[in-house]
Amino acid sequence: MCRSSLLGLSLMAAAFLGACTSGSGRDRYPVFFEAGSTTISPVGAQIVAQAAAEARASNAKVVEVVGHAAAHGTNLSAEELLAVDRAKAVAAELMKDGVGGAQITQIAHPPHNSQAGTVASRYVSIEIDPATP
Repeated sequence: MCRSSLLGLSLMAAAFLGACTSGSGRDRYPVFFEAGSTTISPVGAQIVAQAAAEARASNAKVVEVVGHAAAHGTNLSAEELLAVDRAKAVAAELMKDGVGGAQITQIAHPPHNSQAGTVASRYVSIEIDPATP
């Protein structure tokens, strides 16, 4: 992975972390991936660790892990599998960071032909509802 890609992902992650809480009352943590990759970057691992700490501190019963992938060509099922594998990687990292497997729900959003392969479509969102004790 080139240095500029890591820098770009780091800056995007920092921008999203500045606004982790959404209007829905859920805390959201985005973990970005390189194109075609399921490997969590060092920055991504820090974001997962922060989400895990929040889940433990709030005693959340549900931590939702939502995988996304961009559409490339006509093989949308391969891209959906990529979204599933990204969600699995993040869920495994959450468990490594102390979140119980029973708390984690994994979802993959299938890509649409209209989605470009931008960084914005290559991420996993960790959503924690602190109101769920």
